[in-house]
Amino acid sequence: MEDSSTTNGPGRAGRQGHSWGEERWAGRPGRTGSTAAPPIFFDPTGKRWYRILATLILLAVLAAGAASWVLPQAMAQTWDGEENQDSAYARELLATGDVENIPLLGDGSNPFSRIALVEERDGRTVLADPFSDEVFRELTEEERETVGASPYAMERFGTLPERTLFLTFDDGPHATFTPEVLDVLAAERVPATFFSIGTNVVKESELLERTVREGHMVGNHTMTHFTSWVEDLRNREELIGTDRAMRAVADYASPIWRLPTGDPDNKPLPLLEAQQLGYLHVDFTLDTQDWQYGPGQEVPVPELDGQGEVVLMHDGGGDRTATVAALRGLIAEAKAEGYTFATLAPVLPEGYQPRLDTAPSLGDTVTLATVAGVTVVPEVLMRWLFWFGIGSLTIMSVLYVVLALIGHRRQKRRVWPQIPDEQLPLVSVVLPVYNEEPVIARTLAALRASDYPNLEVVAVDDGSTDRTLEILRETAASWPGLRVLTQANAGKSVASNHAIMAAAGEIIVTLDGDTIFEPQTVRMLARHFVSGRRSRPVGAVAGHVKVGNRRGILTMWQSLEYISGICVTRMAEGVVGAISIVPGACAAWRKEALQAAGGYSHDTLAEDADLTMTLQKLGWAVVQENRAVAWTEAPMTVAGLAKQRLRWTYGNLQALWKHAGMLFRPQHGALGMIALPYTLLATLVPLVFLPLTVVMAVLNLAAGTWVPIAVFAGFVLVIHTVICVIAIRMVGESWTHLLIVPLYRVIYEPLRAYLLYASLLQALKGRMIGWYKPERTNTVLDVSAVEASDEVQRV
Repeated sequence: MEDSSTTNGPGRAGRQGHSWGEERWAGRPGRTGSTAAPPIFFDPTGKRWYRILATLILLAVLAAGAASWVLPQAMAQTWDGEENQDSAYARELLATGDVENIPLLGDGSNPFSRIALVEERDGRTVLADPFSDEVFRELTEEERETVGASPYAMERFGTLPERTLFLTFDDGPHATFTPEVLDVLAAERVPATFFSIGTNVVKESELLERTVREGHMVGNHTMTHFTSWVEDLRNREELIGTDRAMRAVADYASPIWRLPTGDPDNKPLPLLEAQQLGYLHVDFTLDTQDWQYGPGQEVPVPELDGQGEVVLMHDGGGDRTATVAALRGLIAEAKAEGYTFATLAPVLPEGYQPRLDTAPSLGDTVTLATVAGVTVVPEVLMRWLFWFGIGSLTIMSVLYVVLALIGHRRQKRRVWPQIPDEQLPLVSVVLPVYNEEPVIARTLAALRASDYPNLEVVAVDDGSTDRTLEILRETAASWPGLRVLTQANAGKSVASNHAIMAAAGEIIVTLDGDTIFEPQTVRMLARHFVSGRRSRPVGAVAGHVKVGNRRGILTMWQSLEYISGICVTRMAEGVVGAISIVPGACAAWRKEALQAAGGYSHDTLAEDADLTMTLQKLGWAVVQENRAVAWTEAPMTVAGLAKQRLRWTYGNLQALWKHAGMLFRPQHGALGMIALPYTLLATLVPLVFLPLTVVMAVLNLAAGTWVPIAVFAGFVLVIHTVICVIAIRMVGESWTHLLIVPLYRVIYEPLRAYLLYASLLQALKGRMIGWYKPERTNTVLDVSAVEASDEVQRV
């Protein structure tokens, strides 16, 4: 037939330089002929992004100002010192002597440790406090010989009363074992002292409160069980942060502490730095070695010789089941031998008793919030995300697979009415094309081979700059069923609407310029409009798009995605009337429904999703037909795939935003109550939490705690394998797709991350993403060969 031009502009002249997707919305006719609305997220002023940046900068400035005011308070030491408070003092003092051979006074029976200056005062050699004018005591003659010329000495001091045990527990509080320890102590009426780790105090704050409430003493065991002690600032904050956390949690201020892994005699720097901050180090005199024993093993009860002992045990840092059992045995034996028990209160030097009524300061509260934000919140979120991922994946996978199988079984068992060819309605195949020279001849040939008897093809050339129009005209000369229209380059949705308006059929079938229909496809699509078996009239039918150029891992991955993801999902959604996307590459539409919806919109890039949701909103039924098969070219490069999927993702976000009013609306059935909310959740959760997930995964792997990650990955792999097996069986595809399953997430997850954040960035900037049309390679499978045999042939 003769060519026709659009009614809203000249033919090819004037705009041939535009590529598909450079669509201007201003002044463009909309669905009903009125001026179209701007594209969703588009910012015609170009100022939105600058406003966002300005807001972010303002918030950053305010945050920096708040931090500069609060941080000094949070980092300030909690116990005031009198002298030598410069942070470099400890290293400078130790540098004046032989730090590898510090004189040691006292022995292992003394529970406290400190470093003292050796000074001559009034003819006496004394030990003096480096941080005040206090003199601890005078040295004996023997001690003067031990000290020699050293400017300082390490002193162990303090005396323990006989037949008294000072039970101490390190590394808690622990959610499981600290309550068990406390229960034993409460039952036996035994007091104890707990040296707690700061992060655990924040995580298990109620246990710290219980410990204090039940009359036990609590000391500082650093914020993170820190053992390096090479950074002065870190050294200080490990102690200060823990102290502040305890003050904020339980109004409890404690100036006693214990080195992680012990051995203060050989760690003078942290000992001296802690002294400078006002902390007293408490060592142990009897080590139960309970940390060496696992569940089911018996910790030997240490022998008691009548001397007072500071006993080391643990309520955290691992499975302490053996410790709890040993504690019962130790208490029983000690009581039998006449021992009493006490916290460290009776033997602490003056001024080092913990305070029970310390009102938390702003610095304390900020420290607690910061530590919680860094340690507790990510852990809780990751735990929630883990179980949410497991739960949602299981529920939705089972639901979709079951529904897809139900839909597949219904389609196989359904008996279709036999309608004579002459009574079949006219079907108009709408074919918008732009620069499709390499593939358009095959697309037309496949349509010409259709077994549907009452068919016309309306092709609209959208200002192509290659031989596409010439090929269309040449084909039309020998095929009366093909009409060729032309228009200035205006975009796919405009070309599609142009063809729809010119179409004579009551059923409209759409496809892309590179899509090859199998001979039965149009018939399979059209039969849904004449069966008359549904309570709601069918407005659209989604076909089954397959990847036709399976030439490598990337295209095989896309093929598997089409089979296991898109096809199964759409079949399941079709059973409950929740299909949200009818692919324009292989679909059929009732023309009446298209007219009611106003045709394809111009304000989203996912015009097929937009139109599908509009039809659902208007009350039309949308169904899936897996036997309506179309073969398409998939991008063969990573760059091409990223461009294509960016348009898809951005367009789907536009459509979801545009039709947000359908969310959680019962009148829209499963689409509004399940499918769209799940889509929204599946978008927002990774968008918000993906950075945290990656960081936590890296940290867990670095720490060697890879088991949860492996469990989740294995679970996802198993679920996906099951889905793929069912999908491949359901649509009769090649089992070689299963070889891609182990690689599926390796490609999918990075791609999804890029698409989500790139789409969000474009939306915030208010820019439009151009319509990506991949390079045509004419490598789609020979459909006739596929139909003739199960062997895959290439042209």
